[in-house]
Amino acid sequence: METTARRQFVRWSFFKVDPAWRALPAAERARGKLAFEAVATHWSSRIVLRPYTLMGLRGDADIGLWLVSERLEDFQAIQTQLFATPLGPYLTMPHSFLAMTKRSLYVDKYATEEEAKRRDIIVPGESKYLFVYPFVKTRAWYGLAQEERQRMMDDHIRVGRKYPDVKLNTTYSYGLDDQEFVVAFETDNPSRFLDLVEELRFSEASQYTLRDTPLIPCIATTVRGMLNSLDGSENVKAEPVAEEVKAPVAVIQTPERKAVNGWTEVAKVGDIPPGAARLVVVDGEQIALYNVDGIFYALSNRCSHARGPLVDGTVEADGDGAHVTCPWHDAQFDLKTGAALCKPARGPVTAYNVKLDGDAVLVGPQKTPMTQARELPERVDDRLDSLDKKLVNLMQFAFPVVSRPWAALGAEVGMTEAEVMQRLARMREIGVVRQISPIFDTRKLGYKSSLVAVRATPKRLEEAAAIINSHPGVSHNYRRDHYFNIWFTIAVPPEQDLDSEVQRLTDRAGVEKVRMLPTLKMYKIAVKLNLEEDETKLAKDAQKYVKAAEVRPLTGRDKHLIRCTQDDLPLVEQPFKQLADAAGIDEDELFAWFNEMQQMNYLRRIAAILRHQKAGFTDNGMITWKVPEDKVDEAGRIAAAYSTVSHCYRRPIYPDWPYNFFSMVHARSRENAEEIGRQIAEELKPLGVTEYVILFSTKEFKKDRVRYFVDWDMEQADKAEAAAAS
Repeated sequence: METTARRQFVRWSFFKVDPAWRALPAAERARGKLAFEAVATHWSSRIVLRPYTLMGLRGDADIGLWLVSERLEDFQAIQTQLFATPLGPYLTMPHSFLAMTKRSLYVDKYATEEEAKRRDIIVPGESKYLFVYPFVKTRAWYGLAQEERQRMMDDHIRVGRKYPDVKLNTTYSYGLDDQEFVVAFETDNPSRFLDLVEELRFSEASQYTLRDTPLIPCIATTVRGMLNSLDGSENVKAEPVAEEVKAPVAVIQTPERKAVNGWTEVAKVGDIPPGAARLVVVDGEQIALYNVDGIFYALSNRCSHARGPLVDGTVEADGDGAHVTCPWHDAQFDLKTGAALCKPARGPVTAYNVKLDGDAVLVGPQKTPMTQARELPERVDDRLDSLDKKLVNLMQFAFPVVSRPWAALGAEVGMTEAEVMQRLARMREIGVVRQISPIFDTRKLGYKSSLVAVRATPKRLEEAAAIINSHPGVSHNYRRDHYFNIWFTIAVPPEQDLDSEVQRLTDRAGVEKVRMLPTLKMYKIAVKLNLEEDETKLAKDAQKYVKAAEVRPLTGRDKHLIRCTQDDLPLVEQPFKQLADAAGIDEDELFAWFNEMQQMNYLRRIAAILRHQKAGFTDNGMITWKVPEDKVDEAGRIAAAYSTVSHCYRRPIYPDWPYNFFSMVHARSRENAEEIGRQIAEELKPLGVTEYVILFSTKEFKKDRVRYFVDWDMEQADKAEAAAAS
């Protein structure tokens, strides 16, 4: 496939606010900040835009933006729009630096071709601190022989490699700005940056530096955090910005390519032969245009992960369509729909309609999203009042194991037994409460279980999921936004072999890859969704480690009682008595048996289990971490303390799956789940944990309970598999 030049323009813009702005009424300041935020948010979806605060760090600048784009015109447009906001008249720009990316004359001799190519791009990291360092070399430097300069730079490179936790981003300004280079140093530890610069001062090459000021320290933040640092206040209300304070969006269109009825001619058919791609710009938007065997596709050019140029990606046919692999970090997107097919993509990209008119290629409006959007049940949490939510929380956290549990719950929330039963019947009917029952420990009962990740081709994904669902031991099965796109849990009775059962099942499903991820160590399992509190602000759980009582083997009586009690608790005044009668014992015997099972850890607890999506917790995020092997237990202790973490495990790794630690989060939004991930990541940093991904479920194929010590009709399961495959 033909490629385009990938070099980028880079700009660091630093602003100083007039003190008179802080004297304005709070509402007027909020108006200006919200308008500024609207402009920055709009552009952050089109170019790389990172916000920083400098408050308290320098006297001549207060805030800064790091911008990366392929077009100088983007910098001009964003600057114009920012100054057009109500905050704009109070801003001056004491410093700005313009540069470009290019390959290094000195470093790339040690790099592979792919590593050298990456010098053409900037991918800002997630470090807390940024140090922007412009400098100019003396003319004498350029008079030295190449071998002499390389010798000195080799020493420079040697020093830099002693500080791997300080990331260097080198850009070039020859003829573009007053300096010759701008190096942006990213780190989480400013003292390491100080030590690096001090050591470099002693290098031979430093004597050829003519000027290296101003050196500007920055602290990473959000756009809103950056703006609030200007006056130390929160916006009155983060409402949508009114039209009169929104900055206009620049429309950049090539004059000879006017849109007609929403369609714009962008190329001739002969310009893009089969197998080729071309970057085009429509209304200021960069669009990657592909010709795959005579069929044209158009996607937004920027990968949703690190904004890599999809026009430079590798295209492969895939069933009745095709997908593109980002050249930076291998995220994949469906060319027809823009759907994200695997991590590290953070979501879909925009797909555009394309049509041919004679020999002209026309790009039209955005397609109605046909991505792997979440296919979730209807949320009904808005139909729950405060008493419903309190009741649900009690049933999850402290269900009363007494003869008349509904009366006991009513006493806690101030209602009658009949009212509790009426409310619970309604919550079962609308689907919030899935089941109230004993929750047994699968592995303690002798069952063998594992989480399994598989890769199915997108074309066969639904068929593969249906075959997997047909197995009676599969309790949970989700599509997740990753290369491994089906994730399911399976348990088999003690007499069955788990590995061979998974092999048989996945062979029938026709998947491409299978990764067994059994629990190597469990740190927590407790699904408790707090309907009354913001999950991002919940206090941590007090960790309780209860030593199990002396464990005896399960008897035939135990298995009989498990069979009789594992289903949903009946909605009658004395539900446990009804279970006891069915089991042939009295109620007190049942309570004594529950207590014994719990003491031996065969039984975790008796509680309500919710359909989390209907309860408003629509985003199921499996956070997977790469943790140093000797730190996993400590990571488990930290993550398990979070109330929002329901499952926490150590699992095995593979060459294509390096994440050895899992923590499951249920949240009311993807943003909330990501915020919880950031909170945990901050605590795990001292352990050397810097890499994690969140795999969100985008479709629930199956969610059920494993039924223990019952006869599994495998013949019926085989028929179900055959029906799913037909």
